[in-house]
This record gives sequence, C-alpha cells and structure tokens, in this order.
Amino acid sequence: MNRTLTLIAFLAALPVSVSGGVAVAAAPPAPRTVTGFDNPESVLVAGNNRFVSNIGATLDPTGKDGDGTISELDANGRVLDARAFPGAGSHLDAPKGMAMAGGRLYVADIDRVVGFDLATRAQVFEARLPTTGPTLANDLAPVDERHLLVSETIGGGVWELDLATGAFTQLTGAVPGANGILYDPSSRSALVVGLGAHFEGGDIFHVGLDGSTERVTTSPHGIFDGIARLPDGSVLVSDWVAIDPPSPGRFLRLAPDGSGPGEAFDPGVAITGPADFGVDSTGAIWIPASPENAVVVVSGARE
Repeated sequence: MNRTLTLIAFLAALPVSVSGGVAVAAAPPAPRTVTGFDNPESVLVAGNNRFVSNIGATLDPTGKDGDGTISELDANGRVLDARAFPGAGSHLDAPKGMAMAGGRLYVADIDRVVGFDLATRAQVFEARLPTTGPTLANDLAPVDERHLLVSETIGGGVWELDLATGAFTQLTGAVPGANGILYDPSSRSALVVGLGAHFEGGDIFHVGLDGSTERVTTSPHGIFDGIARLPDGSVLVSDWVAIDPPSPGRFLRLAPDGSGPGEAFDPGVAITGPADFGVDSTGAIWIPASPENAVVVVSGARE
C-alpha cells in the first residue's frame, strides 16, 4: 500500500497534459524550422528581431562574389525581409558573425567588418583587418558601444576594433582556428572556441583585453563553431564533430567559465554543421543549419 501511494505521489508531481482523460508526461516542444536562406552562417538575437547572415547561394566562405546577405526575422521566426542588408550601393561577400553596438548592426565579412544603419539599411562603417595573406574574419562580440572583438580563423587571432577610429589592435594570435567568441564584462575577457589550425579540432581559450591567452585545460576538444550564454549562466557550444565527410554535430553545455568536460545538450533534431547560434531571452536557441538552408529554433524548455 505504501509503495502504491508513493508511486501516485511521484506521478502527480510530473508535468502532464491531458488528452481523452489520459494523463501523459508533457514533452518538450518540437524544434521549429525556418527555411528560405542561402547557406546561413550566424544568427544574432537583438531584442525582438533576429538577424541571419547568409554566405550566399554558393557556399564559399572566402569568395568575394558579392552575393552575401543578412535576413531579418521577428521573434516568432517570421521572415520580415529575406534581404534586409546590404542596402543599395553596398555589398556583402560572405558575411558571418554579427554584433550590435551603438544602435548599428556590424558583421564580419572575410577580411573586413562592415556596419549598417538599422533604419536606412545604409552602410555606415567599414574597417579592414591589417593582416597579410588569407584572412577569415569570423565572429564578433561587443565589448562596449565603441569596441568590438573580432575572431580571425586562419591566423588564429583575436582583435579589438575601435569603432570610432576603425583601428584594430591584435590581442592574440594563439587560438588555432579561432571561431565563436563570447565576451564577459565582469572578467574583461572572452571565451573563444577554436576548430583547429587545419579544422582538425580545437579547444576553448580565455583571452583577456590585456592580451593574456590561456587554454581552458578542462574544456572538451572539438570542431567548435558557436558559443553563447544560456539564461542560467552556463555556456553552450556547438561542435561540427566531422567535416569530411560531414556528420550531425553536437552541443555541449559547459560551466560559466567554459570548463568541462561538458554535458551533452540534445536539440531534439540532428543538425549537420551547427554554426554560430543565438539564444533569446526565453532560452530558445536559434541554430543556422547551412546544408538545409534553414534555421532551427529549439525551445528553451529543453534545457
């Protein structure tokens, strides 16, 4: 009798939905898929809007072909403008990571950072990385209204960009395959994920505004792309797992300081090449799925 009462009490404590008089445990909402993109690479959550950078009809992350765009969505995933940026008179080649600063939208585009006015769509800023040889500006993170951090994958670098002057200062060149970047104002440092110098797999690093660079010794190893902070303070990273041949990627939830080994996070759907995702205020995760020309929206209820 006591075991029966205990079982009833346990079942009563579970979240349930009732259908036809039968109580069943409530499942997390199924992921939603928004289609109609051109090799989407990054999603930026900005208030009630989401911006999606599109490398272009041809998946060429370093091709200066002028076919890159940025799409604008609302908070429900409805496409407001598939080609919101660039406006007339400007172009994008292969846009990737984005950031908001000073009321403007900035995007990394191969060897430069480009800024747009949100109201007019006009290009109002451009600064080229002072690198020599092949360059791949990948992700952006705002430090404040005047400064951005920029990851550069081929050289393994992290740069600080002064938006008032257009000047770059290199903080480090010691993050092999530097990719996603997440700034923490409390420590005046960033977590930077790498995919390896030859895309063979990389690690997670702390990079300070003073240039100090330290690998997180307990972090997992992977072909890392995106990084974002979840509402509970933990850090989520995306890992391609394999590129040739491609395979479904994975997500790992790490401690707030990026330490691991990490806990697997199941988005509820297999995603090949999970790139630079964004997290909104509800905890929903907006994941670009380039091979499917789609963005997958995973409910925060899965956390």
